[in-house]
Amino acid sequence: MSKSMEDWFKEQDFNTTELPSGHRNRFLERLQAAQEDEKVISIDRDGQAEGHADARKNPWFKWSLVAGLALLMGLAGFNLGSSNDTDLASVSPEMANAQDFFSSTIAEELKQLESESSPETERLIADTKVQLLELENDYQQLKLDLDNSGNSRKVIAAMIQNFQNRIALLEAALEHIESLKQLKLNTDATIL
Repeated sequence: MSKSMEDWFKEQDFNTTELPSGHRNRFLERLQAAQEDEKVISIDRDGQAEGHADARKNPWFKWSLVAGLALLMGLAGFNLGSSNDTDLASVSPEMANAQDFFSSTIAEELKQLESESSPETERLIADTKVQLLELENDYQQLKLDLDNSGNSRKVIAAMIQNFQNRIALLEAALEHIESLKQLKLNTDATIL
């Protein structure tokens, strides 16, 4: 971030509320539960892999996931088409720079997340994208609130927090994928 933008953020008096107690822990527990749902394969005495039927192999699961994502994307497209042009960029040049920074960071993190796609990470990536879509829908509502409130500092702070939450969500998912990779490497190493 440029020095002038950092100074501008320091000068602002954002009256923000804290996330509920334990928010991060609940999120990490959800990721852990998703990981445990995917961990169903074991090795028998002969070194052969044996496992239970995985929900991802069920064609209904895949089709319902595709249909759900298509529906959510359609709703997001409808929301984007009906929204107005009031966003952080309309507040000030500094906010336009901040919005560009956050947007490009989110795009890079999302591209990295998609590059990690594999059968083991498919569900985690899909869940992360659904949560990102929910945050995007929240942001669209904040844009309306910004327009109605006359550039309220609270709404601006909430919009910035929304961007930060999206980045944190993507980073947590990437960390979880990295831990899955390490777990798989360790498991493969002990089998050999």
